[in-house]
Amino acid sequence: MAHRGLGVGRSSGLVVFLFGALPGEEVSARVTKVRRRSAFADTVEVHRASEHRVVAPCPYFGSCGGCQLQNLSYPFQLETKRAVLERALVREKIGLPATVETVGSAEPWRYRWRGEFHRSPQGPPLGFKSRSSYDVVGVSDCLIHHPTITGALAAVGEAVRGAGPGVQTVQLTVGEGGGELLVDARPDRSASAAIATAASSQIPVGVTVTDEATGLRYRERDFRVFPDSFIQVNQPTLDALYETVGEFLQSEISGAHVVDAYGGTGILSLRLADLGARVTVIESNPIAARLCQLHAEMYAPGRISTICGPVESELRRADAAGAVVLDPPRAGLLPEVRGWLVLAGPPTIVYLSCEVSALARDLSTLCRRGPYRLDRLRLIDMFPQTYHFETVALLRRT
Repeated sequence: MAHRGLGVGRSSGLVVFLFGALPGEEVSARVTKVRRRSAFADTVEVHRASEHRVVAPCPYFGSCGGCQLQNLSYPFQLETKRAVLERALVREKIGLPATVETVGSAEPWRYRWRGEFHRSPQGPPLGFKSRSSYDVVGVSDCLIHHPTITGALAAVGEAVRGAGPGVQTVQLTVGEGGGELLVDARPDRSASAAIATAASSQIPVGVTVTDEATGLRYRERDFRVFPDSFIQVNQPTLDALYETVGEFLQSEISGAHVVDAYGGTGILSLRLADLGARVTVIESNPIAARLCQLHAEMYAPGRISTICGPVESELRRADAAGAVVLDPPRAGLLPEVRGWLVLAGPPTIVYLSCEVSALARDLSTLCRRGPYRLDRLRLIDMFPQTYHFETVALLRRT
């Protein structure tokens, strides 16, 4: 299967990417787009089914653009994602470690603690962009979102409809162990308070609605989360992701200076400090950087320092670090960051990536053209039922 959950076939000299088709199947499909050497098509009928095919449990699967892999058994989803990762790196001629490790999600369903919903002109008031257009598919439930979110969709949606045309999307974040819902309306964010108030009376008992901030808990510590704060949406699998970073740095982390670039509100930095590191966090978002410093003062005084600024200009301060942890946005590393790492980077890099194409491009610079070797690679499925996944790569400077 290709990236984005598409089956691959051939017809009339074209490579055809088929939504809804699995390897080894015989299907009838309707062509939706033709390019010079390739075409895209939707599966209409399956004549010979794969042993890995399952019935997608969501009634919106195929029309909603949120999920792409619900018709694959979960073990085969993991196998497919690992193959996509390996092919992406091999295409860039990056030497793979002997084993590409794979960790599945702690919960394949109801794992998302944050979601962004679009205003729907018909049907349920909130939904997601269509798989094949910019239209919005209204949904009354979403099987990959936390029950606190889906239980509030109708009430929040009605409040959004009453807010006027200035609100087109609403971000919902679960906090306080499922007992709180943080509402952030966009683009007119001033409407958030009114939406939260209007929805409160219709929300299930035991859930508080707010537009200000909420709290998440990790390893017996409480962290404040604002609408603009980045969070890992799959909270049940967060430990697997962050413990991988600690494991990869295990032999050299005690007493070492570690730079956590794109460090956010400092949850990972605190875990690194727990393992004995002196941590410098670089974070460009001023709210996140301030929260990071507050969390450090509460839980690890004197062991974490925070720099508020863009990584591309502040990473030079890491020239004496023993290791750098990189967790960039989906677009990956800017050329200035890749260049600095090649010329003056530390002995060890741990790179967390949520976009395989950006990871392959960056590792091509750091490993194939640069002085690093890819020692370990672990895929952690933070996004079941979709083609997305997280990768943690351990690089050693040669």
